[in-house]
Amino acid sequence: MLLVELALVCSLVASAPAAEEPGVIRGRVVNLSRGEAPCAGAEVILRARIDGEFAAVAETVTDAAGTYRFADLPVGPEYLYLPGANRQEIHYPGRRVGLTHGQPAAFVTIEVRDAVTDPSPLVIRQHEIVIETQPGAVHVAEAMLVDNPTTTTYVGRAEAAGRPPVTLRLGVPADFERITFEKERFGSHFQVRDGQLVTSLPWTPGPQWLRFTYAVPAAALAGVWQRPLDAPCESVRVRIKHAGREAAACNLPPASGDSPDEQLFQSAPGLLPAGQVISAELGGAPVPWSVYARWAAVLVLAGLMLGTGVTLRRSAARGGKTQQVAADLGRPGKHRWNIRQERIDAR
Repeated sequence: MLLVELALVCSLVASAPAAEEPGVIRGRVVNLSRGEAPCAGAEVILRARIDGEFAAVAETVTDAAGTYRFADLPVGPEYLYLPGANRQEIHYPGRRVGLTHGQPAAFVTIEVRDAVTDPSPLVIRQHEIVIETQPGAVHVAEAMLVDNPTTTTYVGRAEAAGRPPVTLRLGVPADFERITFEKERFGSHFQVRDGQLVTSLPWTPGPQWLRFTYAVPAAALAGVWQRPLDAPCESVRVRIKHAGREAAACNLPPASGDSPDEQLFQSAPGLLPAGQVISAELGGAPVPWSVYARWAAVLVLAGLMLGTGVTLRRSAARGGKTQQVAADLGRPGKHRWNIRQERIDAR
């Protein structure tokens, strides 16, 4: 694929008018984990926008001073380039560059980092949770501001040979379904492993929001939603939207809310440890009419079975008495004794 794309760029250059000056993108690769030290021997890849997507069209390696250069590039408003560098198997993109006939050259500095495996430096600055009960299910929306306060990229460590490392685990309920991430880059990197939602995505320095939504069957929660914190957390806020507001509760201190249709809970000042469980009691979540219909059908069926059983037992009892009377009538003298007994009873 790379050869095809390189051929495409070369053909674009060859087809450009000879009077036009070809474009040039050059720059430096610096390591911010080492005070912007030049990064020698770094692999630099140039991508160009082709059919709406960026595809690799050229590559080079930085020299001893950390510099790189791509020459003979087509120029014009239809061309958009994206240089980036690789370090320790992590790709760091630079800024997008458009080359024009009036400005056919650009200088782009690409910043890379050192990678660390452990311990995890991640801290959750804010964790917003909105819980809404609906018939048959509990819908949850979460927003986490995940921060890497160091100058290095956290890549995690593999827990077993042949398995990718884990940088973050989401402690959502195990019976979650239909989870959706706001950003596709997160959704494509999270997967279920050993019953947990995990990712191997490297976390570069700085904060970034992780937003997602999911649903959990009400029957699986049994009225209680629980969620361990994924990393040390500075602030947790839980909003519970519930039809029976008086039945909702949380193990966080209550806070004043702006809406009468929800309850708000807020953690006290201080850092909460990773693994601390946030629990919300939702009371009796609304049950859909289809569940009531199933319960009614089960009760009707149970009633029919019970009635049938009683009828069969009565029939069996009457049949047993009839057989006994028939047997007694067949015995000598028994018939006269029964008649005499009936007459005595009649008196």
